[in-house]
Amino acid sequence: MPGADEPLPLLNVFEVVAEEGGTRHLLAFIEAVRAGSSGIDPRSIVGEITPNDEGGYDPTSLKLNPEFIGAFTDYMNEVQAVEPGIVEQARSLPSGWVYIIDPRHVEEPDVNPPETDLVGAFAVDDIGQLVPQSFQYNANHALIDQERGMSGLFTDRRFYDWLHPPEA
Repeated sequence: MPGADEPLPLLNVFEVVAEEGGTRHLLAFIEAVRAGSSGIDPRSIVGEITPNDEGGYDPTSLKLNPEFIGAFTDYMNEVQAVEPGIVEQARSLPSGWVYIIDPRHVEEPDVNPPETDLVGAFAVDDIGQLVPQSFQYNANHALIDQERGMSGLFTDRRFYDWLHPPEA
C-alpha cells in the first residue's frame, strides 16, 4: 500500500459482477479511490483481462476497449498535437509522419523500436505542419508487453488528468 506521500496507482483491476452473471475483470486507468467515489467512466476502462491460476492476470488476454483507444486518440489530437517537440519534428518531415514511441522504450536512440512500442503517428502536410485530427493509434502497440511490462502511457499524469478532469 502506498505511503501517505506516495501517489496511488493510476492503473487498477476491478472485479465487477456481469449483467449475465459471473464476474469480469476490468483493467482501468483510474485511481481506486476515485473509482469508488465516482464510478468508472467507460473511457477509462483499458479492457477486460483474465485471471491466471497463480492469482495474477494473463497479459495476453487483454481485450482492448475501443472507447479507451478513442479517448486516447482524442487526447493525442487535442493535447499532444500542440506539444513543441512534436510540432518541431513535423517541421522537419513535410509530407511524412511523426511517430510516437512508447515511453517504456529505452533502447539506443538509433535503434528502431519494436512494432509493439510504436504507439501511433501524426500525419504531416507538405509544409511541415501536423494535419489536424490525424493521430492514428497503432493496433499492434502493446499496452501490456510480456517482456517489457506496462506501457509508459500509464504513467502519463497529463493523460490521466485529461481523462479525469477535476470534479465540479
